[in-house]
Amino acid sequence: MTPSARPIVTVVIPTRNRPALVMRSVKSALEQTLVEIEVLVVVDGPDPETVDALAAIRDTRLHTICLPVSIGGSDARNAGVQAGCGEFVALLDDDDEWVPRKLSAQLEVARASKDTFPVITSRLIARRPDGDEIWPHRQMREGEAMSEYLFCRDNSFRQGEGFIQSSTLFIPRELMLRVPFKPGLPRHQDWDWLIRAAAYPGVRILSVWETLVIYHIDAHRKSISAGRAADPSTDWINANGLVTQKARAYFYATQVAVRCGSLTTFFSIVCSTIRYPRAFLIGMGLALTPRYVVSQLRVRNVAAHG
Repeated sequence: MTPSARPIVTVVIPTRNRPALVMRSVKSALEQTLVEIEVLVVVDGPDPETVDALAAIRDTRLHTICLPVSIGGSDARNAGVQAGCGEFVALLDDDDEWVPRKLSAQLEVARASKDTFPVITSRLIARRPDGDEIWPHRQMREGEAMSEYLFCRDNSFRQGEGFIQSSTLFIPRELMLRVPFKPGLPRHQDWDWLIRAAAYPGVRILSVWETLVIYHIDAHRKSISAGRAADPSTDWINANGLVTQKARAYFYATQVAVRCGSLTTFFSIVCSTIRYPRAFLIGMGLALTPRYVVSQLRVRNVAAHG
């Protein structure tokens, strides 16, 4: 691609203080078989080490946006979308990576769609130090609510039944300008955007049923989503009017139950799940089982279904 050519896809990578990881994600973006791209790395606050590392990459498609202060992941993504000029936006977390045909495969599906705003996802390799698993295990059903696809499950300890992660997303830029990420959310930023976007007129969620992303789940992945406090999760789910009652029950059964640290939270799980027997059983199991045991059971589940 010549420097004057308009990119088809804007790749947006927010980052801060993880130069080694972001270099890996940038490399995977620049090695895509689709070359008509721009890669915008949004450095979320002062971070000279990351800026210097990126400056060593000699590719005119790479651009670094340095924010003077940290504004958080949602606003950093929004800043990258606003600065880009591609027809589509592809999001990539700084600790994930893509296989080379990721963008070309999703562009093909987007071009074939007759929908106003086709949002394309893919399967991914969930990579832990103790093994890999392919997520999601199933596609969305026709007419299924996004919140139910993301939250409802059949198995307490098997992750990834219905799953969409930010690094899989390939989105018309116009949609992202109309439906940006919600600023200030400390947790569940991706889910919040997906639920709101899925309800927007003209949007259809489509999937390339291939493993196009490597989603790293290890000690390097530092996220408030892994924190113990339940309040950010309950505050978010209770304020979201697009989540169905059934999905809310399963959210309490999984996301809140694993952070159950008080009798108040325990009773909120009971009250929220009691109408849905499977959700109730999952919630009680996760709330009453020590977290390290839950982790061990999930590892065994991966081995059994790998």
